[in-house]
Amino acid sequence: MVKLLKRKIFISYLVLVIIGISTTGLFVSQLTQSLYRHEVEQRLITAASLIEHQISQNLKKGQIIDFNLEAVAYADILRYSSLLEKNLEKLEPRITFIDYNGKVIGESDADFQSMENHLGRKEIKEAVNGGIGLDIRFSETLKMDFIYVAKPVKAAETVIRVSLPLTQLKNINRTIWLYSGIGILAGLALTMLLAVKFTSSLTLPVNELNIVSREISRGNYSKRASVKSDDELGQLAGTFNEMANELEKTVADLKDKNIKFDSIMNSMTNGFVAVDRKQKILLINEIACRFLDIDYDEDIIGKNLIDVIRNHKINKLLLQTVESNKSSVHEISISQPDEKTFRIYANPIKYPESSDSNSGGILSIMDITNIKKLEQIRTDFVSNVTHELKTPLTSIRGFVETLRSGAIDDGEVSDKFLEIIDIEAERLYMLINDILQLSEIETKQKDSNIATHDFGSIINEVFSILQGAADKKSIELSCNIEGSINITANRDRIKQMLINLIDNAIKYNVENGSVRVKAWKAEGRIVLSVKDTGIGIAQQHLTRIFERFYRVDKGRSRNMGGTGLGLSIVKHIVNLYNGDIKVESEPGKGTEFVIQLPA
Repeated sequence: MVKLLKRKIFISYLVLVIIGISTTGLFVSQLTQSLYRHEVEQRLITAASLIEHQISQNLKKGQIIDFNLEAVAYADILRYSSLLEKNLEKLEPRITFIDYNGKVIGESDADFQSMENHLGRKEIKEAVNGGIGLDIRFSETLKMDFIYVAKPVKAAETVIRVSLPLTQLKNINRTIWLYSGIGILAGLALTMLLAVKFTSSLTLPVNELNIVSREISRGNYSKRASVKSDDELGQLAGTFNEMANELEKTVADLKDKNIKFDSIMNSMTNGFVAVDRKQKILLINEIACRFLDIDYDEDIIGKNLIDVIRNHKINKLLLQTVESNKSSVHEISISQPDEKTFRIYANPIKYPESSDSNSGGILSIMDITNIKKLEQIRTDFVSNVTHELKTPLTSIRGFVETLRSGAIDDGEVSDKFLEIIDIEAERLYMLINDILQLSEIETKQKDSNIATHDFGSIINEVFSILQGAADKKSIELSCNIEGSINITANRDRIKQMLINLIDNAIKYNVENGSVRVKAWKAEGRIVLSVKDTGIGIAQQHLTRIFERFYRVDKGRSRNMGGTGLGLSIVKHIVNLYNGDIKVESEPGKGTEFVIQLPA
């Protein structure tokens, strides 16, 4: 572009110089010719006046005049006269005498008798009418341009015409155009030097601005033009740099806002998808992509919704929202890749100035899978509690009804029924107690009655409580505590946790089995392991054993007196102290629970 500008400026300079010099040459040529003709006219008028005066004097003296001889004589006189020599070189004057009827009666350079009538000539007409006739024209006789001056000789009723060839004008024109050509060449040479210097001074700043503009268009917004001058180009460069500063600031602000916007959108727990009226994606965050199993990248923006989200329900929902211009709420379940339930809020993107039209639609996607699971757990809990309470109560009522019907009179039967009623009542008490404990732990943010206790003494106390149950199945209880371990907690809460774990290890153990409890410190935490040699738990049950009322073998657990809340209580106690619990088990080989608690 800069080279093209240089070429244009350079050519413009040359054209201007050529036009200027040519115009000047033409003007000088015309002016010189005009001055030259005027000078010749004046001298010819003077010569004609002198001849007219001389002839008039001769006529007064009575002399007979031979006009042809007079023409030749006066032509010779004028040829060597200083009157026509100055600045006119050595020209050949021509003298012609014409009577008032236009007949040539004397000619210095031709045979006057063969010449045509001259009455129609302009200069002759003017002279016959008493004035001085002037004309410039091409002479058919001598085949060249002549300037003619005619003056009447009233005494002889004759016109004297003096003429000169204008050959000098050609020489003048030739000289003028020669010097004009030399001037053009000299001007061109000078113009080339000036044009190169001027175009360089003009195009260098333009080139600088061009380079900086290209850099800015490529994203280098810190680039500035370094043009230092006081002219308009300097002002342009200053304005350009101010514009670049504002552009850099604006782009930086936009980038900052986009980063903040993207951070906010991608930090939200809800997914967002926005489309225009043509179902082109305007906005989608990473959460929505994760929910809908889409690979997130910037190329998604601008694509058609159907090409990106392969879910007919969601696509139809957005389309209906845009077309109806109404908000709605829906729940959609997706089975791929995992079973998920989403609550979707669909809203039209309405114009600020009008609520009757919209520019697209937006979806807010909330993952309610866990909420649904909690609702299901709550439903199952109520159902399980109802069932667990109803079963012993039904049994108690049945035996009481039987006793009232007369069985109470049979001592052996009544004792058996009363024992069963006592067992069911104990079971009810344990169930209600576990429910209350679980409810208490769930509502606590922080435990009470916190103190520092020897962890080994708590384990030994639990062993003494459960030793009788272990002895019934010939199960060996063993404890291995590495060093002295103190725990800061509610003693009864830790004791309840250990009782539930070890009691389960005894209940679901085999005859002559073992329960080994081990405790140690690692990385500032207390690690507790309860390992048994029992029946074990199948892999598919491990993720659910901490749920309320969940039993791997429902019939066996109930017969052993379990409420189905023991491990759930353990899990909540561990969570209350910001701990962690893991389980490893294999059917037929036993189970190991590993708990980590803050020291």
